[in-house]
Amino acid sequence: MKTDMKIITLLTDFGSFYPAQMKGIILGKVNDATIVDITHDIPPQDIRAGAFALLSTVRYFPQGTIHLAVVDPGVGTDRAGIVVESGSQFMVGPDNGLLIPAAKSLGQLRAYKIEKKHASPSTFHGRDIFALAVASLASGEKPESFGPRIRPMDLGFGSPKRIEEGLEASVIYVDRFGNLVLNLREIPPGTYTLKGVRLRRVKTYAEVKRIEPLITLGSHGFVEIAVNQGSAADAFGLKAGDRVELEEMD
Repeated sequence: MKTDMKIITLLTDFGSFYPAQMKGIILGKVNDATIVDITHDIPPQDIRAGAFALLSTVRYFPQGTIHLAVVDPGVGTDRAGIVVESGSQFMVGPDNGLLIPAAKSLGQLRAYKIEKKHASPSTFHGRDIFALAVASLASGEKPESFGPRIRPMDLGFGSPKRIEEGLEASVIYVDRFGNLVLNLREIPPGTYTLKGVRLRRVKTYAEVKRIEPLITLGSHGFVEIAVNQGSAADAFGLKAGDRVELEEMD
């Protein structure tokens, strides 16, 4: 369903006060915008975590929503800024793969480079380039007006693979509860252990005892390893980017 509401989301690794500056730029040009903060506590420079958070969120927003996402360790280099259109939603940010999993999840994407006339030499492109681009989009400017169509840098979460002991996967995100989100879309048949600890296969955390490890399909559509009322990241000493060997029990 189409909407005339000007909904703009923000996702960054900036923490507390920097996002307010971007909001000020946007609202100074689009004073009737509704701004929604997805998160500003993405781990610093963790593009993969930002991409996962954006991917997990965009499907809940209506057509016409503009997503401003900035996790940008390459700021100040020759990496491009881009405007992406997909599934009647729009995304603005650096061309480092951050936007692409979310854009692909919505449909066929079209990406356009933000040309030099929109550029700035500052170290705060989120405010000085991307927020202005978002305001222009919200004011009716077309994505193709920003510059030539390009093939954006891709980013994937990798693929699990079968190994002799069972299955090898990767941690793509660790949430604030210490749950380990894996690059798996379904729990494979069988019973598995991690570092010698059996993982109970469940649908909800409460199916196991307190501080008992488990494996489940999270609400985001990825498999996660958790500890009921505890932290799997602490219990297993794992972090985003780590390889995980799920050993199949006989």
